[in-house]
Formats: sequence, structure tokens, C-alpha cells
Amino acid sequence: MHTTLPMRSVLLAIALCASVGGVAEAQVSSLADGSTLTFTQKLFLHENNSQAPNLPITQPTSQQHYFNYAHCVCSSPGVTPTTQPWYENTFAWQIELNNPVTPQHIPLEIWVGDSCSADAVTRSMQCHQITTAGISDISTMTSSGGGFAQPEVPVFDLMEPVPGTTECNQQVLAANEWILVSSMNSGVPDYFVSQEIDTDSLPPPVPTVFQAEGAESAINLSWTAAIGNVSDIAYYQALCADPEGNPVTTSPLAPRYITPRTLCGASTDACLTAVTPSSPRPPIVNIDAGVDAGADAGVPQTCTTPPASFPAGLAQLDPAFICGEVTQATATSMRIEGLNDNVPYTVELLAIDLAGNAAGVYFTSTLTPKPVTDFWEDIHDRGGDVKGGLCLIAETFGDDNPLTGMMRSFRDDTLGQTAYGRWLSEVYYGSIGKLGAVVHGHIALRIIAGVFLLPLIALALLWHLFTLPGLVILFALVALRRRKILRTRLVRAAATAAIALCVLAPTVARAQGTPYWDNTPDSDINSPPLATADQESVVKWHVSVAVGPYTPQIDKQLGLTPGPYKAMFGGYAIMPQITLDRVLLRKYGQFGIGASIGYMSKSAHPYEDMTDPSDPNRPRSSGDTNSFTLIPTALTAFYRFTMLDDDYGIPIVPYARAGLDYYIWWVKAPNGGFAKVCGDGGMEPDCSQNKALGASLGFQGTIGIAIRAERIDKAAAQSMHDGGIEHAGFFGEVELADVNGFGESGKLSVGDTTWFAGVEFEF
Repeated sequence: MHTTLPMRSVLLAIALCASVGGVAEAQVSSLADGSTLTFTQKLFLHENNSQAPNLPITQPTSQQHYFNYAHCVCSSPGVTPTTQPWYENTFAWQIELNNPVTPQHIPLEIWVGDSCSADAVTRSMQCHQITTAGISDISTMTSSGGGFAQPEVPVFDLMEPVPGTTECNQQVLAANEWILVSSMNSGVPDYFVSQEIDTDSLPPPVPTVFQAEGAESAINLSWTAAIGNVSDIAYYQALCADPEGNPVTTSPLAPRYITPRTLCGASTDACLTAVTPSSPRPPIVNIDAGVDAGADAGVPQTCTTPPASFPAGLAQLDPAFICGEVTQATATSMRIEGLNDNVPYTVELLAIDLAGNAAGVYFTSTLTPKPVTDFWEDIHDRGGDVKGGLCLIAETFGDDNPLTGMMRSFRDDTLGQTAYGRWLSEVYYGSIGKLGAVVHGHIALRIIAGVFLLPLIALALLWHLFTLPGLVILFALVALRRRKILRTRLVRAAATAAIALCVLAPTVARAQGTPYWDNTPDSDINSPPLATADQESVVKWHVSVAVGPYTPQIDKQLGLTPGPYKAMFGGYAIMPQITLDRVLLRKYGQFGIGASIGYMSKSAHPYEDMTDPSDPNRPRSSGDTNSFTLIPTALTAFYRFTMLDDDYGIPIVPYARAGLDYYIWWVKAPNGGFAKVCGDGGMEPDCSQNKALGASLGFQGTIGIAIRAERIDKAAAQSMHDGGIEHAGFFGEVELADVNGFGESGKLSVGDTTWFAGVEFEF
């Protein structure tokens, strides 16, 4: 926006002539008393059809949505809004009178247009006067307005300033509101002030070539990028109707678009084009984009009137029919979820700009979602009896145990009443609760889990009984009771620590050994490096990063070749894995414990429903994707035979490790949620009891060989040592992971016999 006179107007930079007594009057920079008029930065709108003008609720959205095609139509002289009374047909940009000396009775005129000249004939061709602005004399600004005025200007006149225009054109226009004053009160304007206002009634370009296909409880749309000014596209929204012409959801998304019909009840609708999926829409016809269309000009589409059988709600862009959206301006696809399988839907897609202008396409044929068979369902269809489930308390104490029921009451009646309590529940189920899969079916693990859970359960039951404030008071009383005992214990502990410090302080530390790369005798540079007694004592941590092929043994568990995993996802996936070890003993090598975590995921198109599993070319649903994800974790003990390098200079380190594995896994269905398999009982099958989210416990054994490669480059080794790294190299290993819940049939077998290779560091 600009508050100064546009420099591009030639008529405002030269002398202005008029036949008033034969005297030519030139443009002046101020009024007779030296005062000036300016547009302030305050724009007043009648947003939400408010009778009183108010400042924009949000900027720049309010202004963009006010000077768009819908407001232009609703304020045009040929349209009578059904919304009555109707106030959004005008706006007011505040005018300020600066430094007035005396009240002046000088006529003031409000005009809109490109360039409003002094010559009446030229002015009438380029712009026109607003006679309903509510201000005609400068004196009213000082006598009643406090030096300010808010002249009301029709939106239509601003957006269609060419005299005689009665309909809205789709265009992008930098329109101007003008103040014209004759400073000498001669009737010939010689004082000009203008305010530029950006307007946009041009919808964005629509996509060209479409593909549409039914998916499971969904429809997938994809398209080729639109032609023209694609940067004007801000959103895409889809509208759907069922076979009876009704909306498909009771909770539609909020509309991103504004049409004359939705704004004021006018009968004008957005431009729609008929499209057959996988075929281009009708040829594009170029038309004039309007005055000052600039960079925003798109390629206008050829509008098509939908047939009489087309749902009226879609033709009128009723927001109740909105069924999907993407808010990425560069998107080329959309998945419409929440539909019913085997039901034909009528669909249209809108391209929407930031001003709320919209244009779209409607599909000439209906689109029908179709059920599919995902990986989790295929496992059970082939006889698998594996289950998910990660509830630790129910698995530990039993689903029907009174203690389990009390904890559920605490969850629902106490935690569920506050946002903080609900957050605690989410944290529990997202962390500790997932360990339920570990103890499932194992009496020993259930006993161990029960011992560890008892303090947590006691705390929860006290909270449930006394409420949180009462629990805090109870703890405070206990703390006061133990304060005296605690103070006595602290004094004793401080005395003990002081004595220990006095005893240990004089101890002389053993000298740090010289790094092996600086330990070669000068007399024989070819002799192997001599190890020092303390060389290995500095190695406390070992970390490795590895990758290897991984294929869960799901098919082997089911005894099928090819089984559901290979048939759905194919062969192995490359799994990255990180291992962190803590060295505890360093005699005769390195002994310690370690932990590792990895990640693998594979995705594929699921099968069409009711197809033959034995068919090697089993049809798939190209509009859907399902996936299997595995996060393997392990806690291991290891031994690394470092003596070959430390004592003899042979940079080879054989090693072995073994330990417990805990592999978390899940299967995602085409709708993005966890896959489920429904049970048989009752009229309403329960699909929530066998959700494809779980974990399997098992063990692993690994043997490998590492090479300490820093011996290759002495300078690099010295640099690593200075940085805190004692050794670096690469390794290869073979791993046997038997992870199937220790043979339990209800646990998914996700182990594998495979190999890994990578790099490692010791520090």
C-alpha cells in the first residue's frame, strides 16, 4: 500500500489547465492555510457483516478476503444479496487533515480509478466519483471529525473503476482511491492525494491431467501441475457427494474459499470444468486477464455447466460437502479418507488462492473406494495367530484382576479429568506401557514386572484416594517426620567422605603410558610397537555404526514359501544399527555391556480384497500403501580380544557378544493407522483387540572381527588421540537373532541370521 501520489501519473507531474476565467491553475502541495491531507494506515472493513466498520481482524488475510471476486459480485449494482441487511459492500480508508490553521469550507471529492486528472472529460473516462462517501467539505473534518474522516467507498466501484461497468471481471488490479480538492475553491482540482489498494478477483489456474482411483475407505487423486501462474495456488480442497447427493461427513473441514453464494447468497458460482480422469480437460482458451493483471495472471479455464443430475451442493460449492484438503501449494495429489467401501462418490477438486478465489474441476464419472488386504490381514488369512498389544499392567496382573480394575478407575476417574492427567496417561502408554508385550505369557517376567510396578501402583492408588493435594500434604507430613533422622545421616555421610578424601588424596597416580605410535624404539624402527601397561586403561567406551540386510523370519514362523512377508514386501531391507558399549574390565582384552538400536521399514501396495494368495501375480491396489516397521533393541555382554593389537601390534580384534533382544514392530494400514484384524464374536466384530503394534522378546549371538585402521596413518592416529579417540577402524560380523517371544506362537518372529559391516570408535 502507498499513501503518496503515484509517480507514474503524468497528469500529476505537469501543470493542470482548466477554463475558469481563462486562468490556468497548477498543482499545489498544500491547501491555502498550509495544511495537508493524507491517507493513514487505518483501513476499516465490515468483516463478518458488522454494521460498524472495524480494523481488520487479521492482516493480510482480512484485506485479501475483502477485495476478492465474491465481494466484488456481492457489491455490484446488479446483485441483491439475500443476506439482509448487507454491510460488506463498502470499506473506509481513514483520511487525516494535518496542521489545519483555520476551518476551511472547501469542497472535497472522493474518486476511484487509475489516474484522476484535473480535466473533467479525461477524468470521467479514467475514474468516477463516489457521491455516497459521506464527506463533501474539509471543514467537517475539523468541526466534527477531530481532523479525521472515514469516507465509505463501495467495493465494486474500487475493483471495477472503469465508468459504466456493471459486472465483475476476473482480474488482479492495483486500484486507487483519490482525494481531489480545489485549494482556491475554484471548482478545478489542483490538490491530489491517492491510496493504492490491491484487489484480486482472478482465481488461480486449475490442474490439467488427472488420475483418480478408489482405495480402501478412500479415494486417491493425483494431477499434473497447473498451467500458468501456479504460484497463485495456496490450497486444494475436495468436495464429495454420496449417491443420494448428500455430504459424506458430518464434520466437514472449514472452507478456504469464498464464493458469492456462500458470502451473500448470490447465485453466482465458481467456474468448474468437466474432467475425465487420466484425460486432459477441455482446451484452454486465453482471454484478457484484466487491467494491471501483472504476475498474478493465470490461464483462465473454460467453464462447464454440470449436468442436471450433478449434486446441487457440489455445483454450488456448499462447504458442507468438503471432504479433503492439502495445504501445500505445490501438491500434486490428495487422499480423501473416511469414505465407505463399494460406494460410488461424485467428486470435485478446487484450486484456491490466498484471496479465497476458487476454480475447479468435477469428475464426469463416480469414484468408488474398494477394500484391500494388507500385510497384517494376509498373515491371519494364511493361518497366523500372532497378536499385538502393549498393556503392561493388564499383562502383569491379569485383565480381570481387581488391581487392574482399580488402576483403570484411577486412569479414567482421576487422570482423565485434567489435561495434565491425560498427558501422564499418554506418557505411560507411550513408554512403560509398551513393555506389556515383553511379559506376555511369561510367569517369571510377570513376577519381576509386578515387583517393579507395586510402588507405582501404590502411588496411583494413594493419589486416587486422597487426590493430588491430599497426596502432597501426606508426603509433606512424612518428610517432616523424617527430617531429624535425615539430618543425622547427612552429618555422618559428610564425616565419612572427609575421612576418605584425606586417605586417598596422597595417592600417586600411575603415569599414563605413551601412545603406541610414539613407543617405537629408535634402535629398530621395523620392530613391532611396544604396548604399555596403561594403554588399554584409557578405553572406556566403544561405539559402532553398521548396516546390513535384514529379513524378519515371519514366513519361517508360518512355514510358508513364499510367505506373506516376502510376497508382500519382497526380500531384505538394509537396516542401520548403532551400538554403544561400556568397557568394564580390561584384563586379557575388553569385557563389558552394551546396548544397540536399529531401524528398518518396508512398504508396498496391498492386495485387492478377495484375491487368491497363491496367485504369483496377485492383483494389488495401486491407490493404497501399507508398511512394516521394525525397531530392534538389544542389551548384550561382550568380549573383545584386543591383546593381538595391544601386545603384538597386529591390528585385528576378534570379538563376540550375546544378550537379550526386544524388537518393537508395527504394521501401518493404507489409512495411515495401525492395521487391525477383527474378531468373530458378537454382532459388532472387535477390531481393537488385535492391533498390529507389538514387541517380541528373544536373544542374539554375534561373532565378528574388527580392524584398527588407524595404524595405516600415523598422523591421523595422533590427531584422533588428541581428539579423545584411542582407536578407529571397521568391522564385519555375523549375527543370529532368535526373536519370537521364546517360542510363543502368539508373538511375531522378527529375528534373522544376517551380517553387518560398519565403522567403530574406541574412546
